[in-house]
Order: sequence, then structure tokens, then C-alpha cells
Amino acid sequence: MAYGFRPFPTPRIVYTASMEMKVDLSLNQINLPKLLASAKEKVSSLLNAEASAQNQAMGFAVGTFISLLPTPGFNFALALMLASWFRLHKATVVLSLAIWNVFVTAPFMALSYRLGSWLFPAPATASVAEQWQAQVISFVQGFLVGNLIVAGLVTAVSYTIALGIFWLLRNKKQHQTTTSAL
Repeated sequence: MAYGFRPFPTPRIVYTASMEMKVDLSLNQINLPKLLASAKEKVSSLLNAEASAQNQAMGFAVGTFISLLPTPGFNFALALMLASWFRLHKATVVLSLAIWNVFVTAPFMALSYRLGSWLFPAPATASVAEQWQAQVISFVQGFLVGNLIVAGLVTAVSYTIALGIFWLLRNKKQHQTTTSAL
């Protein structure tokens, strides 16, 4: 196969006697052990990369920060652009984007709004038109400031955790190579 391993089977198109088209795709055709072995191989190649632990952790942190910003649909391109610009490990950027998906970031968005509305309460105004404008400005201002604070804190914590994990894995790998050489 020219493109390597395909985790999912190619659908089969079947035409019936009345010329109706049916797509035959069975999930029983998925080779789960082969899929898991391929995923394990990809993760191990990521961890065995020649990049430093700081570079990999910084790539994870940049991906985390971009994922927590309100940039739906634009975060993948923005994260890869920043990774190329700062010469970060692109695989860890993509890994962090996969981990911080929409379902995981939703509570952080709510926390951002709560923090922002606490920092910037809506001012009381007399007219309805002014009140509507004040509410919108207060919401946007509070959400964006709250989001930057939450994203910055979560990014700092994720950088520290990722750096610790990459250092532990590198030390474990070095220990295994030195004991096997003896």
C-alpha cells in the first residue's frame, strides 16, 4: 500500500439490481491489535525524538495555550505556525491539540467567563440601548481577560507536567541503555 497502514477499511460500493448504490462498511473489518500497535509505535517514536525535553514540553505548552483560546477551527493552523516559527516539536503541539479538544476545554471556557465577569462586572445604565451595549462590552472584555488568565495558568501547569514527564522518560531510557551496555 502506497500510504502505509490504514486503520479503517475502505468502504465497498455495491450496486443492487435496481441500480441503487449501497455502501458496505463493516466495523468488524477493523484490525484493533494492528491499530493499537501502530499507535504505540507512533507514541514511542515521538518520545524517542532527538528534540530536547524542554523543546517538547514547550511545544505541548504552546498547543495547550492555543487550544484554550477561543479560536475554533483556527487553532490547528495557528499552533503549527507558531511551532514552526519558534522551532518547537510539532508532534507534541499536535498531541496537545488532540488532548485539549472541545469537550475538555468547555469547563475552562465557563471558568474564563466566571473569572472575567467577576473582574469586570457590567455597569448599571439608565437606557435599554446603553445597557445592552454595556452588557456586550462587559461580556467580551471579561471573557477574553478571564480566558487569557485561565489559559496562562493551565499552560504553565501543563508545561511543568510535560517537562517532568519527558525528563523522567529520558532518564529511564538512558538508565536502560547504560544497564544494557554493562
